[in-house]
Amino acid sequence: MKLFTSRAFMRRRHPLSWKRRWRLLLLDWLGREEPHERVAAAIALGVAVGFSPFLGLHFVLALALAYLFGLNRLDAVLGQFVGNPWTLPPVFAAGYQFGRVLLGNRARQMPRLKWEALSESGSTWILHPIETTRAVFGGHGFLPRLEAFLLGTTLLSIAIGFGTYFLIRAVLLLVHRRHPRVAERAARRRLLIRRRESRETRR
Repeated sequence: MKLFTSRAFMRRRHPLSWKRRWRLLLLDWLGREEPHERVAAAIALGVAVGFSPFLGLHFVLALALAYLFGLNRLDAVLGQFVGNPWTLPPVFAAGYQFGRVLLGNRARQMPRLKWEALSESGSTWILHPIETTRAVFGGHGFLPRLEAFLLGTTLLSIAIGFGTYFLIRAVLLLVHRRHPRVAERAARRRLLIRRRESRETRR
């Protein structure tokens, strides 16, 4: 769906309020031609990437993986913005503890991470991933702590992605039930695309 072909931006005799425009834009976005599963998968992929430990690469990873799996790149990019300086610290802390549990006794002997380095830097820590990594993981036991962090956070982000998929899919199904016209519009668009693709293959 192209943004400015939505009903929200059509010329009207009586202009709509911005609240009404955004509501129509959201309904058109939810009612586009892609099935619920693909929309939910693209958003979930972005969310999983946004919570992954690969700071500084989230945007590129979301685009690359969406292209690789043939999913909507805009949905994936929007999803990765869920991972931000306010949501990442608790997820990273939980992921590190999860990684320590998975690694067993060897990880329990590690000194604790220097999480205060994140709080002292405010929200600017995400702009300096290398310096932040050194500040938090530096000192004795750097590699084992980094291993626990990468392992636990990666697995946790994948789990969050799966949870997001089922949540977004349920929301889309609910919206389509409550707004039958949105579901009908999406079905018509899917039918038109299939007809267009079948005509192109016959040529």
